[in-house]
Amino acid sequence: MQTESRKAKYFALSKYVEAALKKAEYQRDENEVIIGKVPGASGFFAQGDTFEEARANLQDVIEGNVMLALQMGLEIPRIEGVEIKEIDYA
Repeated sequence: MQTESRKAKYFALSKYVEAALKKAEYQRDENEVIIGKVPGASGFFAQGDTFEEARANLQDVIEGNVMLALQMGLEIPRIEGVEIKEIDYA
């Protein structure tokens, strides 16, 4: 019986989140709410009443989206400076 090879993604989540937050852009909307987003990373956006709140919420969103992508086998958005390796396992 031949064992099927599987792939696992290998990277440091904390470094990924840190790099994504460095790329984030923030702006106020018409209601004075601060919107934070990571350009080129679909789904990486959040809001808050202050910059600190928007940034903290964005961090939670990035972590949550990455964890969901890993659980569901979806692609993780590429972030410059972070290498996501795939390793084989049985």
